[in-house]
Amino acid sequence: MRQRDFYKFFRYLIFGFLLGLALLFSYLRVFELYELQTYDWRCQVRGARPVSKDVVLIDIWDDTLRNLGAWPFDRHYHAELIDVLGHYGAKAVGFDLLFVEPREGDEAVAQAAARAKNVYFAEAFYQPRPQDGAFAAEKKIAPLLPSYTGAAAGVGHVNAKADLDGKRRRVYPFIVQDGRKQYQLSLQIAKDLFGVKEEEVVLSKGRLRFSKDRAVPLDGEGCLLVNYAGPWQKTFRHYSYYDILAAYLEGRLGLKPRLDLEAFKDKICFVGLTSLGSHDTSPVPIEPVYPMVGMYANVLSSLLQRDFIHRPSRLFNLFLLLVFGAGVLWIAFRLKPVLALLGTLGVLFLFIGGVTGVFLKWGIWLDLFYPCVFFAFLYAASTLTRVMQEVRKREIVERELEIASQIQKSFLPAVLPKREGLDLAVYMKPAKAVGGDLYAFMPLADGRMGVMVGDVSGKGTPAALLMAKAVSEFKFFARDTTDPAEALQALNDSLALESAGGLFVTLTYALFDIKNRELLLSSAGHLPVLRVNLKGETDFLTEGTGIPLGIVEGVSFPRLKMEMQEGDRLIFYSDGISEARNRKKEEYGVEKLQRVAAAYRSFGAEALLERTMADVHRFVGRADQHDDMTLLIAGVRYAQNQA
Repeated sequence: MRQRDFYKFFRYLIFGFLLGLALLFSYLRVFELYELQTYDWRCQVRGARPVSKDVVLIDIWDDTLRNLGAWPFDRHYHAELIDVLGHYGAKAVGFDLLFVEPREGDEAVAQAAARAKNVYFAEAFYQPRPQDGAFAAEKKIAPLLPSYTGAAAGVGHVNAKADLDGKRRRVYPFIVQDGRKQYQLSLQIAKDLFGVKEEEVVLSKGRLRFSKDRAVPLDGEGCLLVNYAGPWQKTFRHYSYYDILAAYLEGRLGLKPRLDLEAFKDKICFVGLTSLGSHDTSPVPIEPVYPMVGMYANVLSSLLQRDFIHRPSRLFNLFLLLVFGAGVLWIAFRLKPVLALLGTLGVLFLFIGGVTGVFLKWGIWLDLFYPCVFFAFLYAASTLTRVMQEVRKREIVERELEIASQIQKSFLPAVLPKREGLDLAVYMKPAKAVGGDLYAFMPLADGRMGVMVGDVSGKGTPAALLMAKAVSEFKFFARDTTDPAEALQALNDSLALESAGGLFVTLTYALFDIKNRELLLSSAGHLPVLRVNLKGETDFLTEGTGIPLGIVEGVSFPRLKMEMQEGDRLIFYSDGISEARNRKKEEYGVEKLQRVAAAYRSFGAEALLERTMADVHRFVGRADQHDDMTLLIAGVRYAQNQA
C-alpha cells in the first residue's frame, strides 16, 4: 500500500471510529442528565393541559392537621371519610397512605372499605429491578395490614422511579413478586374501572395493553412516563380532608355545609398527605416540590383521556441523528463558510423547533440535547477539516510559489553587468511570493548598455507569468537593435498578439552609449525616469510617452535622445516605490524620491539605492507592502569619483 493510500485509509479509520463512538453515546444516552433538563423545559413551555374532571384530590393539608391532630391522626377519621364519599356516590377512593402498622381504628377502616367496595390501598416494594421486560422485587418495604387487604377493592403499589437528577418522571406499571403482579395504584383503579380481566393485560412491544383498543405506552426501560398536566394548584380540583368531614357533620346538624358533597358523585378520589414539609413530596419536571399523590392523579387522568408521553426507541432517535447529521455534513462541506454556518444554524433551529413542536402537539419526547451537541460537533469537525485541507493546499501552493519565485529570479540578472563609466544598482521585492515587476540589462556588442525596467498590471502568479514572457521576449527583440523604440514596438506586437486575461505591461528602455556620452530612451506608459545631476537639480524624463505594451498591435513609441553629463544619476522605479503607503494610507510620492536623490547625489549607485530604500521603509513603517517594489539606479562616471 502506498504511503498516500495508507494515510487516506488511516483518516477514514479514525473518522469511522469517532462516528461510531458518537453514535454509541447517543444509543447509550450518555448525556441523559442534560436530556432530562430539555424534557423539563418542554413540559414547562407546553403549559397546563386539560385533565379528567372525574379525578379529584383530597388533601391532608395543614388545616386538617390543625383540626384533627398531628400526623398520623386517629384512623377513625379515614373510616368516616370512606363512609361520606360512599354515601355521596364516589366511584373510587385511592389512598396514597401506607397502612403497615396496626393502630386504633383499623377495624373501622376495614369495615368502611368493605361496605364501600371501591376503596384502594397502597403498598411499596423494596428496590424494584428490571426483569424480563418488566420489574420485580423480592420484598415489600412493609406489607399492607391483612384486614385492609381483605376489605379493599384492590391494592396498588406507589413506587416511582427517581431519575439521575432525583426527579420523578416515571412509574413502574407493575411489579412482580413471587410470580404475582401488583399494578401501580392508578393502573389498578383504571383496570377495574375499564372492566379489564387479568388475562387481557399483555406487555408487548413497549406497550401495556388492556384491550385491543386501549394501550399504555412505555419507555425503553418499561416505565410509564407521567404526563404531568400542570402545576399542583392549577390542574385538578382540590378538597380539604377536614372540610369534607366538617361539611358532612354540618349537614347532619342542620347547618349549611361548607362544601357541596354532591360534587363527589362518580368521582375518583385520591387521598394523600400534602402538608408542607411532609415526606411525601418530590421534585418533578414542572415544580421543585410536588406531592406524590398528584402523580397518581396525573397517571389516572392520562389513562382516562388517553393522553400519554411517548418516547420513541433509541434506534429511532439514532436514525434521526444520522439523517440530520448527514445534512449538516453536506452543508458544512459543500457550501461556502458563511453559508455553511448559516445552514448549520438553520438545521439546528429546524431540529429544535421540530422536536419541540411534536412534543407540544402529540407528547412525543425525542432526544434534543445530544443531537444538538452532535450537530455542533460535526460542524466544528468539518470546519476544522476544511481548514486543515486549506492549510495543506496553501502549503502546497506556497511550495510551488517558492519554486516559481526561484524560477522568476532566474529570468532576472543574478550579477550586475560591468561597463566602464556606468555605475549600476538594483532592488526588487515582490508584494507576494512572485510579482509582476521586471528589469533587464542588455550589454550590446558595440559597448552600449541597455537598461530596462517594467511593471505588469496586477499581482501574483498571472503577473509573474506575463513578466517571465515579457523579459524573455524583450531580450530576444532588443539584442539586435540599437533603437529602444524599435525594441518596444516589436515586443508590443508580440504581447498584443497573444494577449489574454486583460493584463498589460508598462516599460522603460534606456540605451547608454558611454563612449559618445549619449542616452537613447523610450517608454511604454511607464513612470518617468528621475534624473539628478551633481548640482542637485532634478527633472523627469519621458513624461507623457507611449501606451502600455500588449493592448493593441501596430503602435509606435517615441524616442528620447539626450546628452549625459558626468555625475548624472538616472533613477528607474515602479509604482510600488512612489505609491508606497504607511498605516495612515499616505503615499510616499515622487517629491520625497527627489529630495533623497538630491541629498545623496554624490554617492555611488549602491549607496544612493540604500539611502533611498531606507527612507522608503522608514516612511512605510509597519504597514503591509501592497505592491511590488523595484528601484534601479544608473550613474554616469567618466572619471573616478570619491563617494
